[in-house]
Amino acid sequence: MQLSFSLGWFLTCSLGAVSVSAQNISWPWQTYKSSSAEPPSLNITKSGPTSPGYLFFDQNGEYAHNYSLFIMSDDNELVWQGGRGDFSAFRVQTYEGKPVLTFFNGVSLAEPYGWGHGIIQILDDSYESIYNVSLTAEEENFVTISDIDPTQLVSYLDIHEAKITAQDTILVSTYNVTRTNLSSVGGPEDGWVADSLFYELNIKTNEILFRWSALGHADQIPISDVLQFYPLADFGNNQSLPYGYFHINSVDKFEDGSYLISSRYYCSIFKIAQNGTIEWTLQGQTGGDFELGDQLSFCYQHDARILQESGDTVQISIFDNANSDVASGVNQTTGIFMTLNTKTMKATLDQDYIDPQDTIFSSSQGNIQKLDDGHVIMGYGSTPKIREYTSDGSVVMTAQFGPGDGLIFSYRAFRLPWVGRPKSPPSAFACVDNATNGTKVYMSWLGATEHKYWNVYTGASNYSLTLAAQVEKSGFETVASIPGQAPLIRVEAGGLNIDTGVSPIISSQSSC
Repeated sequence: MQLSFSLGWFLTCSLGAVSVSAQNISWPWQTYKSSSAEPPSLNITKSGPTSPGYLFFDQNGEYAHNYSLFIMSDDNELVWQGGRGDFSAFRVQTYEGKPVLTFFNGVSLAEPYGWGHGIIQILDDSYESIYNVSLTAEEENFVTISDIDPTQLVSYLDIHEAKITAQDTILVSTYNVTRTNLSSVGGPEDGWVADSLFYELNIKTNEILFRWSALGHADQIPISDVLQFYPLADFGNNQSLPYGYFHINSVDKFEDGSYLISSRYYCSIFKIAQNGTIEWTLQGQTGGDFELGDQLSFCYQHDARILQESGDTVQISIFDNANSDVASGVNQTTGIFMTLNTKTMKATLDQDYIDPQDTIFSSSQGNIQKLDDGHVIMGYGSTPKIREYTSDGSVVMTAQFGPGDGLIFSYRAFRLPWVGRPKSPPSAFACVDNATNGTKVYMSWLGATEHKYWNVYTGASNYSLTLAAQVEKSGFETVASIPGQAPLIRVEAGGLNIDTGVSPIISSQSSC
């Protein structure tokens, strides 16, 4: 099964995306002669050495210049841009010992919903799709809101999770619109909710290995517990506006086979046993089953991750939004590392990550990533910034790709190593520079990371091309100036183990 990039884009537009020009809000983007890619221009500030690796992020939001996936350097140079579509959670992971790219591809629903329906797409290092992970309505009896035509949905996997495990399975989340009795919280007896579910799936076959539903465990996680953080309001009366009370937004797996999940509106993370029962709850305001240590609190958090397990302790990271569509502008967004002791049932703050010079109130999305050298990356979700901290919390880099909060966003952002080996050839553009009577040649190779220089061949016919220049690679697009007017041109990328870096032969344009 294939889901094209254009399908997700069509569905998103049909749900009311607004053009940038109509609202007179913009952010600069880059353009090239040799490529149609148009990545955002990153506003980058640095105050110290940064970690190795590229920046990975998706771009969405009704004011985004384009909805796409990006790999960029923190020197504002593009490495790769995907097609146009509604994407989420773009990153590098390891599958069967090899690096792969994973992301959600489908249709996402803005607040007050905040979930999506689609597939998890997996690409290899040549950017070719190797697996599409999916769950259909027929397989699991999924239902969506009444405003969406379900015949247009090929899969119901959600935007929030696509974690490949150590066992080469994948953890995914879904949302299912269903009926339940809401009279205990002041709603109708035949009310509607958006149930939060997560699955562990076989990547190659989509076989369900584990399934868990929040509504199926309402005896342990009562709906009434969420009311102080997410009021019922007008939700739950019909299929168009179900009460999305739990809002699962991350899933991780413990060494013992149990699971860690995050609920945005319960302001809680939960350990789910292999039989589906709740082993413990850490509530960010009251502690839940734990005693909260000094200065540790959180709410409306995202991206709960297991960093380290040791006996009765586990270190966990979360992106503490502290803001949402319910409450915002009071507590600033923070990255948190904390240790939970499951013997003493105490939760202790290890380190928080916050920039005192730049207060951020991220109302949705976001993530925190611990790097191998101890540095920390935070993607601020609805606030279009990526920030790198040292282990002790000092800011060393900020990369901004949009204004404000909620206008342009990226669900998560990462810094990761990557070697790209595209099978598609390089691209070139050439034109005559009338001022010098020479020829300018622009060349790029979307997704390639290993070439170091370019050879430029010119001639009057396809069979008489000779080497006219060799130039060092300079960013995404390299420009070479060739004496004289060159009718035909071919470029070749050079470097270690470069096998496919030969462009088609092109003709020079008469004028630059």
